[in-house]
Amino acid sequence: MLFGRIAKLTAAAALGVGLLAGAASAATVINLTGSRANLGASETYSVDDLTLEVTSFGGNIHRNGNGLGVSSNPDRNRLGSNRNTNESLTFSFSQSVTLLGGIVFEHRNGFEMFEILDGDGNILAVQRIMGDGGSTAVTLDPLNLEGDTFTFRHLSGSGIRINQLTVTAVPLPAALPMALVAFGGLMLVGRRRRKAV
Repeated sequence: MLFGRIAKLTAAAALGVGLLAGAASAATVINLTGSRANLGASETYSVDDLTLEVTSFGGNIHRNGNGLGVSSNPDRNRLGSNRNTNESLTFSFSQSVTLLGGIVFEHRNGFEMFEILDGDGNILAVQRIMGDGGSTAVTLDPLNLEGDTFTFRHLSGSGIRINQLTVTAVPLPAALPMALVAFGGLMLVGRRRRKAV
């Protein structure tokens, strides 16, 4: 009887700790700014335990102090500044993450519209931001989009740059083994109780 109670409490505690430990993941901010450069069709970043590969479509990745854009024309190097709706930047992470938010720089006065797609091309979010006549930093949050691949595709306006992304690792895989041990312990307690009856 005493063994059953101790085993049950231990299993419940392991389950609780496992689920709480997974939920306490810290956010990672990935800064995409830097010195002005054409980077080619892909660029890799490593921050904390995450690896991020950025790939472009419609031109090479162009970086400056305001973030990443796409350069298919030397004079226009923002995402969507070439009036080419096929320009996009894809952010592929080494593991599943929750995209919490980010900062986008808008160029000039007026509205910018862009969409965020998952790795299968499904639209996760459509964002509409407004500038104030200069390069305006606009914070995108809360997004709370889960996945390992996010594509930013410009829809209308004079062009944007992706300045930074804020993500957190999806915690479930880390908590899963501990949860399985806890459930196994609860099953053992139940099995012993049935044998005793």
